[in-house]
Amino acid sequence: MSTDGVNFTQVVQLQRIEPGGSRQTMVDQTNLRTVGNFTTPLAVQVDGGEVDMTGVFSSDISQLLLGQYHGSLTPLFFRLKLAPIAGSPPTYYSFQAFVSEFKSWAVVYNKFIPFSAKLRLIGGMESALSGFQPNGFDPNGFQVVLI
Repeated sequence: MSTDGVNFTQVVQLQRIEPGGSRQTMVDQTNLRTVGNFTTPLAVQVDGGEVDMTGVFSSDISQLLLGQYHGSLTPLFFRLKLAPIAGSPPTYYSFQAFVSEFKSWAVVYNKFIPFSAKLRLIGGMESALSGFQPNGFDPNGFQVVLI
């Protein structure tokens, strides 16, 4: 994560990071001239969605910063590298988001102490084959393109 998109801090002890997926905002444009028995939707916007992440609490500065950025309403840049599978190249994702929810720790008897956060995307998530800006992804620059 980064506040400036240049100097990144690794969030340590992550166990899971999972995007919830984007979705379209639709309006109903059905009217008296609409042919057939079905409504006629029109896509007008795309909501980038949220990313959930959980990990093992370690009081590392990166985990503590998530809480600080949450409280100060700071937009952050994120870079994510997924490990290659069966000799294929790694997959890169970059996005900008707010820490919309933050749970610094939870005590569970006889288990590790977890932390969790929810990231609310600003714009879209960029990848090598992004629908938000085709051919606009530079894995060396990790530029976030806002819609």
